[in-house]
Amino acid sequence: MKRNLRYILCAYYEQQRYMSTGTQSLDRALSLLSLIEQSHQEGIELAELVEKSELDRTTVYRLVSALVQAGFVERNAITKKYRLGVEAMQIGLMAMSRAPIVELCKPMMQLLARETKDTVFLVVRNGDYAHCLHIEQGSFPVKAITQHVGGLRILGLGTAGQALLATMSDIEIEAIYLRHREEYESHGLSLPELRQAVKNIRAKGHAVTVDIITEGVCGVGVAFEITKGNYAGVSIAGIGSRFSAARCREIASLIEEQLRSIGFRSFAGD
Repeated sequence: MKRNLRYILCAYYEQQRYMSTGTQSLDRALSLLSLIEQSHQEGIELAELVEKSELDRTTVYRLVSALVQAGFVERNAITKKYRLGVEAMQIGLMAMSRAPIVELCKPMMQLLARETKDTVFLVVRNGDYAHCLHIEQGSFPVKAITQHVGGLRILGLGTAGQALLATMSDIEIEAIYLRHREEYESHGLSLPELRQAVKNIRAKGHAVTVDIITEGVCGVGVAFEITKGNYAGVSIAGIGSRFSAARCREIASLIEEQLRSIGFRSFAGD
């Protein structure tokens, strides 16, 4: 009996020690993830993570490497800096499927879909990505569904994403392009072309894209401020033959009008 009791106590002790160690590792990993989130835009180096976390370098490297492998953190191969990965952003923004911004914009989007008969998208910026929060479909038989709810796309590769990109500084835009050069180039978009698109958006106050993701599809997008310095975007997409220059201007004006009706200010451009 004593022998069995000693065995049980030892097993219990090992279990508690394992749980304590596991909890400590989880706490440390979450702390590092929080530090990376705070420096997401510019990225953070390993040495800075070590300094801010007050953990030893080996522990930080081991935990961050595990986060990278799981997709919660990404490491830039050139700068060696860490930023949030796609998995972390997906989890954070899944909660936004019923966020106040969606509930507030949904009636406006339904009206835009009825008026234009085309597809309406609501996206927000998340780091280098545009994240689709909601879609409303119009009655036109041919639908332009170029994105899905919850989808992430590099800023600038979609209409609302281009409108959001124009709200950022030229330095930020170039940095994003360089981080994702291969993906931009795969869509035939060079840095000078992206800069020209941003220049046009700032001049007009809205984005117009043609064939950028899907051939034969045109889109019109407007960025708007949801909180100080933070923007979301609304875009409307349809088959290109329906989007003359005059209609694109009408759609942009309609979006801006509806945004004002619910208390939002659209991006003014230059």
